[in-house]
Amino acid sequence: MWCGRSCSSVLRPTSWRQSPIVPHRCLPARYPIRPEVSMRKLLLLSMVIALCACQGQEPKAAFGTVEREVVLVTAAADGLITEVTVKKGEPVAAGQLLVQQETTEQRLLLAQVQAELAAAQAKLELMQLGSRTEQRELAKANLARAEAKLVDARLTQRRQAELLAQQLNSQSAVQQADAALAVALAEQRAAQQQLAETLAGNRQQDIEQASWQVAQLKAREEQLQWQLQQSSTYAGRDGVIDDVLRYQGERVQPGSTLMTLAVSDTAYARVYLPASAITHWQVGQQLSVWLQGRETALSGTVRYISAEAAFTPHFALHQQERSRLVYLTEISLTDSKDLISGTPVRVELP
Repeated sequence: MWCGRSCSSVLRPTSWRQSPIVPHRCLPARYPIRPEVSMRKLLLLSMVIALCACQGQEPKAAFGTVEREVVLVTAAADGLITEVTVKKGEPVAAGQLLVQQETTEQRLLLAQVQAELAAAQAKLELMQLGSRTEQRELAKANLARAEAKLVDARLTQRRQAELLAQQLNSQSAVQQADAALAVALAEQRAAQQQLAETLAGNRQQDIEQASWQVAQLKAREEQLQWQLQQSSTYAGRDGVIDDVLRYQGERVQPGSTLMTLAVSDTAYARVYLPASAITHWQVGQQLSVWLQGRETALSGTVRYISAEAAFTPHFALHQQERSRLVYLTEISLTDSKDLISGTPVRVELP
């Protein structure tokens, strides 16, 4: 007869050393529990307990990936992109042209300023050299002519005055002679002034003003040349194009991100260090880093250990480690130029 309880309930001995297996009273006598079946269950239970004990042990290694510093390549000027010379994943060298923007306006302004600068420099050189011999001779001849004209005007005025005294001439003739004398005197003084300026050369104030104008135009030329250079974007360091964000035909503003560049010589291992091993690590410590697919380890130097613990990211370790507290750690790697970003790494714990 059955007692109505679960048939899986078996009265086990109080001590594992007791060999007899006593069947539950609810089981009929014709279905006794065999000793070999009970031992099989005990063996399976022992294996489960051992596996659980192993899973509770602390990890023997810290895991992570190879990472690189990523540089943002930004536009320095406003303009239309006319050419993108690289593609995603392409290696580049420092100083290599990456993006070219339209430069028509800057080139026109630069040509105008360069023409004005050439004219200002020519004017300054003439002022610094002074007058030529031909100019001095011409000024002397003009003065001689003005003086001769003045002598003639004086004689004419005197003669007209004598004729008027003899009542042989009218008053208007004398007035005309006086006016001609005044004109001749003014021309003689102007010729003297012109000769003096020709012989003395330009004033120092005029030369300084011309020099300032030349310096101003030179500064403007340099500014336009700098603006023209900003329309071309070059790689600042050796690396690999991580991603291209802007393409030909797009108009960008200053500061817009054009692409991202993964620097070649900055590979490092980003490792998640268990909290139980934090006391054995310190910045500057030398250690070996094992990369997946390599038989030999790379030498590394701990360069950064996070001051705050965090839970392990879901992608960093195996499943049973994801709930543990870890410290983000960065390890600089030697001979890291050919390493591929994202490669899994492992660091043995002490």
